[in-house]
Amino acid sequence: MTEIIEYSENNSAEFEWYDGLAVIRFYAEWCAPCVQNFPVFEQWAKRQSNTEPKVKFGKVNIDQSPILTLRYNVYGLPSTLVFYQGQVVKRIAGVKTLHELEAIFRLVIQTHSLQD
Repeated sequence: MTEIIEYSENNSAEFEWYDGLAVIRFYAEWCAPCVQNFPVFEQWAKRQSNTEPKVKFGKVNIDQSPILTLRYNVYGLPSTLVFYQGQVVKRIAGVKTLHELEAIFRLVIQTHSLQD
């Protein structure tokens, strides 16, 4: 299973400078939808690691990383940002089902010609 890495201002360069796809979820411990929907995000990361093993998955706690939260204009939670070569290529706002996340990600891959 793909590890979901906890990112902060101290290690954000790992996804900001990553040469591939990075999927980063912004959340807060006090955000009920974030906590309730996180197992879906974990399941999605696991499924994607089987088909796209080079994708990085991570999460950012907005209370512990206010600079990252402001840098990427994250105002609603949960917010999932998809980075490609360091640039935000897709914003996924709010709670999504596993099916919705998979469909969105397929479009991202097609749009950026990431399929072999």
